[in-house]
Amino acid sequence: AYRDALVSEHKESFPVWKVYLQEGFNVLTYGFGSKRPILIQFCKKMLKHDYHIVINGYFPNLTIRGLLNTITSEVLGSSATYKSVADQIRYIKACSYRELYLVINNIDGVNLRNEKAQQVLAELGAIDHVHIIASVDHINSPLLWDDGKLQLFNWLWIDCTSYLTYTDETSADCSVLDKTAGDVSLSSMTHVLASLTPNAKNIFRLIGNIQLKAGKDFQGISFQDFYIKCREQFLVNSDTTLRTQLTEFKDHKLIKSRNKNGVELLYISAENSILQQFLDNSTF
Repeated sequence: AYRDALVSEHKESFPVWKVYLQEGFNVLTYGFGSKRPILIQFCKKMLKHDYHIVINGYFPNLTIRGLLNTITSEVLGSSATYKSVADQIRYIKACSYRELYLVINNIDGVNLRNEKAQQVLAELGAIDHVHIIASVDHINSPLLWDDGKLQLFNWLWIDCTSYLTYTDETSADCSVLDKTAGDVSLSSMTHVLASLTPNAKNIFRLIGNIQLKAGKDFQGISFQDFYIKCREQFLVNSDTTLRTQLTEFKDHKLIKSRNKNGVELLYISAENSILQQFLDNSTF
């Protein structure tokens, strides 16, 4: 009951948090207990009409380049290639017409706990039309930021103690793969897909439906055939956009490929029963 009361109290502050974001601050939540359920509720209640990306910093396969690619290709619709991370950030900064919220669960996660990742995130946070709301859990998290990064982030610290268990964060484990089988588990698909854009989710749903429709004899679908189907559904505007998304899926071990007669075939490495259950229960 006490935990429920705490969560309810935090939810009442959601409108104030969004005002902070719109006024140029980035919001950093801290305190004992998982903040992820609270940030997810913030997305549902306050960002449902805004462009936003949920980033799970505790995923071991998370990369900064993958995040930037998601922003430029999925949110901004760019099919361009960039020579450097700096070029990509400059492009995002130039697209001032698109307001974007980055919701980062565990900005102090293992793969984000380095100089390059934090510098990129700080530079994104300093862009006027990019807003960050994040959580930290490690007691030494403030050591991630020197004065320069703190100035860029412009954090407004909010005590978000919840006493909630770290169920999602610990279930990510060291891989999104089921340790016993090598196939993607239901929980893995759920956790990974929750952090992706709606468009990315629809691309995954499309290949999932193709795989289920083909049945147990499904060997995979060629990139070209899948690209045509994605274009028909208005999910991508170029083959580069699709390749970028597939790379992210492969990084998370959601989609695999096999070579047959010189043709790359794409497929989801999961039992059809698991895949069917996931698609039936998913809300996207």
